[in-house]
Amino acid sequence: MATAETLAVAGLAIMAASEVPNFLAGLLPSTMTIGRFAAEPEDRLRLRRSEVVGSALALGVGIGCSLVADSPTPFVFVLAVLVIMLYEYERAIRGAQDSGKATPIDQQPPGFMRTQWG
Repeated sequence: MATAETLAVAGLAIMAASEVPNFLAGLLPSTMTIGRFAAEPEDRLRLRRSEVVGSALALGVGIGCSLVADSPTPFVFVLAVLVIMLYEYERAIRGAQDSGKATPIDQQPPGFMRTQWG
């Protein structure tokens, strides 16, 4: 049976890791949106800058929770989720660049919104 301390550390680790997507989503669009609109080098630079800021905030929470828990577990959980999220964001950014199908958001064809979403 797990001790109360072990359960508290696990709960803190899960809570900290669940904040990673929140930080990134606050700064970045969805991977679908990135794949559709990240056509310009300036757009990709802005996306990567947001990755750095979101990552710094998430790592700060991981470090803080690890200090409170006196355990590396929260930081390791945050790091694991962050690696997965950044992999997916980078895949979307590179996919938009490599596919050649991404179009700057201000250069969409007439009626784009109507044909895409009803």
